[in-house]
Amino acid sequence: MLASDLHRIRAMESKDVDLLCSWENESSDWWMGATLQPISREAMMVFVEGSADLYQARQCRWMLDQKTSEGWQSVGALDLYDFDPRQGRAGVAVHVERNLRKQGHALAGLALLANYAVQHLGLKQLYAEIPAGHKASRNLFTKAGYVETGARKDWVRTQGGTWDDLITCQLLFESNPTQS
Repeated sequence: MLASDLHRIRAMESKDVDLLCSWENESSDWWMGATLQPISREAMMVFVEGSADLYQARQCRWMLDQKTSEGWQSVGALDLYDFDPRQGRAGVAVHVERNLRKQGHALAGLALLANYAVQHLGLKQLYAEIPAGHKASRNLFTKAGYVETGARKDWVRTQGGTWDDLITCQLLFESNPTQS
């Protein structure tokens, strides 16, 4: 587990399945990902139980928790995907509960994930792929230190059925000579 004073990222647990299902089954968000149909509770349980090995699955999801006066509360999730240990990179995605956005949770989670990527995985870089019209996400990743490095034209079909470019952002880390 990695933590700051107010946030932590942790492995998913069976207690998270219902919350994860509610996020994954929010059809208004499907346009940004590959989901085309609802996911069952059983399928989510299999995902949670089978996601322990980043090196085998090449992806991993962490829960993002906020410290409250009652203890820790899950506010979102962070994904590493397209994990490539040979090339020292991985893609990043972040989700924060809709009513808890713009409160610094995503930024805190990205900082914890970047620390994990460097300290524990020895990665050279993280990247994010963001629809060009999704200004809040572009601003978030810019605040987190990512730099926009490219665009794929007409890559994402929007909710309205039009096409949007996909912006690639990269966060490059200093080389670590002990991991050469």
